[in-house]
Amino acid sequence: MSSTQHVRLGKTEWLAWPDALLRSTGFPASGLLRFASGECAERADDFLAGRADRDAFATVFEKTVVDISVEVNRVAADPSLREAIVWQNPAVAGLLDSLLRNQEPIKRNAKRRYREVQLSKFWQRYSSKAETIGFFGPSLWITLDPERSDIHSVPGPQLIDKRHVFLEPWAVVAYGEWLTTDEETRRWLPPARHPHHLLEREQVTRPGEEPAVISEAEFVLLRACNGKRPAALVAQQLSSGDAPLFASTDEVYQLLDALVERKLATWDANVPLNTAGAGVLDERIAAIGDPRLRDRARSGFDRLKAARDGVARAAGDPAALEAAQLHLSNEFTEITGRPARRRGGVTYGGRGLCYEDTTRDLELSLGRDFIDDLAAPLSIVLQATRWLTVAMSEVYEQELRRLYTEHSRSGEHLTLGDIWPRVLRLFFGSGAKAADGVTQDFIERWTQVLGLNESTTGLNELRLSADALAQRVREWFPASAPGWDGGRVHSPDLHVCASSPQAVNDGDYVMVLGEMHAAAGTMEGHLFGWSLDDPASVVERLAADQGKDRIIPLFPKVWPRNAGRTVPFEHSVNDRFLAFSSVPGADLDRTTSIAAIDLSLRDDRVWASMEGREFPLVHVLSAFLSMANIDALKLVSAGEHTPRISVDRLVLFRETWRTTAEATGLLPVRSESEEFLAARRWRQRNNLPERCFVKISTETKPFYVDLSSPLFVSSLSTALRAARKSARENEVVTVTVTEMLPAPEQAWVPGPDGESFFGEVRMHVVDPQPCAQP
Repeated sequence: MSSTQHVRLGKTEWLAWPDALLRSTGFPASGLLRFASGECAERADDFLAGRADRDAFATVFEKTVVDISVEVNRVAADPSLREAIVWQNPAVAGLLDSLLRNQEPIKRNAKRRYREVQLSKFWQRYSSKAETIGFFGPSLWITLDPERSDIHSVPGPQLIDKRHVFLEPWAVVAYGEWLTTDEETRRWLPPARHPHHLLEREQVTRPGEEPAVISEAEFVLLRACNGKRPAALVAQQLSSGDAPLFASTDEVYQLLDALVERKLATWDANVPLNTAGAGVLDERIAAIGDPRLRDRARSGFDRLKAARDGVARAAGDPAALEAAQLHLSNEFTEITGRPARRRGGVTYGGRGLCYEDTTRDLELSLGRDFIDDLAAPLSIVLQATRWLTVAMSEVYEQELRRLYTEHSRSGEHLTLGDIWPRVLRLFFGSGAKAADGVTQDFIERWTQVLGLNESTTGLNELRLSADALAQRVREWFPASAPGWDGGRVHSPDLHVCASSPQAVNDGDYVMVLGEMHAAAGTMEGHLFGWSLDDPASVVERLAADQGKDRIIPLFPKVWPRNAGRTVPFEHSVNDRFLAFSSVPGADLDRTTSIAAIDLSLRDDRVWASMEGREFPLVHVLSAFLSMANIDALKLVSAGEHTPRISVDRLVLFRETWRTTAEATGLLPVRSESEEFLAARRWRQRNNLPERCFVKISTETKPFYVDLSSPLFVSSLSTALRAARKSARENEVVTVTVTEMLPAPEQAWVPGPDGESFFGEVRMHVVDPQPCAQP
């Protein structure tokens, strides 16, 4: 990474990291056009307008679906597609074989049509989404270089530069759990106190539960359970010496079992559910003092790692990859007795035993002209985001003050653990939250800044200039500093719409603000840092920007978005951890329980006392405030129709339409041709683009749709019917349609063989001003 901490964004006050991330697709953008048919769409429109009869449309439609079926077989025969599917779900690879067994003349029965739809789902995802997963989503660290004027890009001869296969964190944890099934081995594993418990001499304070009364022996034993030291060594220490507290090691083990039964301790491998888990498990195995037991434990884990390495060696060969994954699955099940997959039916999230991360074979730096074009329009958004951090901080200060006042009693001290359930409800859950009012105010202020009203809703595009908006945004979003230290760093995702890097240098391009992760540093996850020589440098740089006294919450295994590869891969030496639930692998020496944080009210603020220091409670809850801020900008364009809104070269909001599943006219089950005609009617009624992304309220992610393609229309109709079926009674299934920008011809990332790929640039932008109040 660059040795420079920041570069300035043009003539603005804002700073950016000189290192950024390029997230890209692994399949060329042109692949999205392989199932399109402009002729079929045109003939359908002619029929609906009365310019052609049904027979003319039917003839073209039947030819089109047959042509698409032939193209489906060509796609199904692509070894790269098979390799990608084998990585994600090996069982689905049989889908490709089923398609390929049906050769020309292709019989298009119901099963065949279903399989074509399933293939289209994989194909659109791999070709359109920069998801940073496997070889079909390579990432790359790039630079912002104001010393040069242009974009510099040199694609390598291959798609992939570096690749590495990791065991899924859940699989590592499962092996650690298997070790506990042998009682002899278990005695060499480390017992641990629950990190959210507060150990006191006569009791254990448990947030949300009654305190557990403990004896002197239990206190001493729990104090020794640090999650690192094997039980055998703990037992030996406590049962030896001149005046041992325990008569024998067996007595220690018996009491330890009793503490586990009372849920006051854990006694297992204590492996964290993140990518550090494999290294931790190696340490646990190395700490086993009995050579026979150590060798047996190491042998099983070595077998899994050897099988993982076999998977890595199979890269580029779908058949070999499938065999290697099967071998890994068999090894895992044979050793642990557990199934080799989990979370069946879930599209996103680690389900298999291993995954691959890759970097793109490309050299890329963004020069001064690009930075200057971005600076002024992005500063408009950044000023609004700064105001948002202040407003959020203020409203949560008020809510925390209210909670403190409601729960404090004269003469009694109040801890964070005492009010923790109420604190969580301020941020999460289905009910009204403290952030709702601020978010609504944020939306209304943006409406005023952008001049949105009834006259603009009918526009396809609204073009504005940063110079014209600068004064208005300062008036509507008055803030001179962020609301808290963690609110200094923001992570915008930028899409570049250009045919090539040279087109950008020629000025033939626009940028799209895909997302603004407000008050959040998002580049410290393992999926980005594994390829760096010094991944800790990312965290230290982020900590320098967010403040040296970072407090990091330890999220439980079931927490949303807690995927092992996305959690921070390193922590700053000054970071402290906040425990509010039982989390395996916690570093107890650096962890503070919510039950140990005393609260007080001073100068109209709630203060938290932890480890002999005092912080504003909002500082302790910094990570939660970031979660409340992170998606606020998305909600600005929440009307039935929002035009594309551009500020200079930066598109802030793509053109968007919102409707319901019923209003599309695609729900009734009908013939393929009638389904296609219904889609064309829907497009005409709403002036929708041919190519778009559709987000259904019952689904997690949007997906690509080409309304000129009978296959993609069938895929959309299938998704809508599934959503309607899975929805609760009287639930309205909403459908959000967003224009595709960039389009396939605007994919700017160069690759081997002259192909172009979609790619987004993720930046860290830093507010140069310190927190408004300490």
